[in-house]
Amino acid sequence: MKRAEVIPTVLAIMFLAILWQVIAWKIGFPAIFPSLFELVKQVFKLFLSENFFIILLITILRGIIGFAFAFVLAFSFATLSIISAFWKSFFHPIIVVTRSIPVISFVLIALLWFSPPYLPIFIAIVTMFPVLYQNTLTGLEHTDNKLIEMAKVFGKSPFQRFITIYLPASKSFIYDGISTSMGFGWRAIIIGEVLAQPVHGIGTAMKQAQAYINVSELIAWTIIAVAVSYLFEGIIKLVRKTHFEKRLPKATNYDLNIGNQYAEIKTISIQYIEKRFNEKQIINSFTSTFDNQTITCIKGPSGKGKTTLLRLISQIEKPDSGQILFTKPLQIAYSFQDLRLLPWLTVSENIAYVLHRKHVSKQDISDMVAFLLKKMELFEHEQKFPHELSGGQQQRIGLARALAAQSDVLLLDEPLTGLDNDLKIRIMEFLSEWIAAYQPIVVWATHEDVISNNLKITEVFI
Repeated sequence: MKRAEVIPTVLAIMFLAILWQVIAWKIGFPAIFPSLFELVKQVFKLFLSENFFIILLITILRGIIGFAFAFVLAFSFATLSIISAFWKSFFHPIIVVTRSIPVISFVLIALLWFSPPYLPIFIAIVTMFPVLYQNTLTGLEHTDNKLIEMAKVFGKSPFQRFITIYLPASKSFIYDGISTSMGFGWRAIIIGEVLAQPVHGIGTAMKQAQAYINVSELIAWTIIAVAVSYLFEGIIKLVRKTHFEKRLPKATNYDLNIGNQYAEIKTISIQYIEKRFNEKQIINSFTSTFDNQTITCIKGPSGKGKTTLLRLISQIEKPDSGQILFTKPLQIAYSFQDLRLLPWLTVSENIAYVLHRKHVSKQDISDMVAFLLKKMELFEHEQKFPHELSGGQQQRIGLARALAAQSDVLLLDEPLTGLDNDLKIRIMEFLSEWIAAYQPIVVWATHEDVISNNLKITEVFI
């Protein structure tokens, strides 16, 4: 907890303590409203009692079991709901009913169904489940579709997209759900223990203290329950802030593979494709053939279909008519104009994200990332997150990620935007070396002139 948060928290606790003591002094009846000193004394007495830790641990265990069941159910239901609209509609009335029934109704019914040790767990499940489900579903639904498209282009499977994009993007919502549900569930467990009276439990101890009119002990147990709730809240916050970085070996030297002048020729044949958006014709009967013997620059004013053409080639979009033919299944890499970096990954991790599909070693990944960062003049930023970089720096990371994939097709959408002229020249020189080495089909959408001393450039106007 930061200092700015600690001081108000301490002051609030002191205010409550003073207020309590003043009220106790005004009432003047310790048996009904004990003083602060009596409460502190009773809390220490509980700590020293024989069964204190057994009672505490059993209640906590019930809470953990209830939360685990509720989370697994909620996560499974939310995942099915995001995959299929049918399951979302199917689960909706179940969630509404579960959320609407008063907790006391569940408790009274559960008293007839469950033995005392299991009733609190059941109450915790039905209390936490709706909150966990709704927050998880909301997080999954708010995942940026542009990041999903990026992952598809770079060959990530549905499972990989779920693990690397959906879950991290939903992290904030899921943790909010966990925090809220734990607050509700913790209280529900103690209510269940009070009514069911299992052999051990904080609720059982509170009920016994109430039966003997031992107000000090009753309030002391309440303080213990609140303290445990704060403990779990702190653990959740700590885990929430933790970033688990994928450590790579120390980088060694990396050199470009020298291209073979007799390398296989790869082609993309585009035949009479058309694309409309909201009845507006974007691409009209476009025909062309792209190969890896030249850099193809797609030229044209803004809004005339340059980006749309790249999206069609990458199969993000489908043409309304016409077809795009590949000589064989080709791996595609895309340097997006709108960046699409993963905000929860560092600069190095964003570049390495596309390398895992190649099944290369960690050492090779480390070498490639370090090499590209040096060439992009961003090596000192390797452990930063995207939001800590300028627009031009982010643009270079997106380009480096596309190059790292070493794909058969390299789609570039204004990759040098935001760079000064000298830096553009240096990056272009490196791009020329990279393309000569790996010989992909390069389709470059730009409104600027592309200059290369050692590569043939063909301009196609759209």
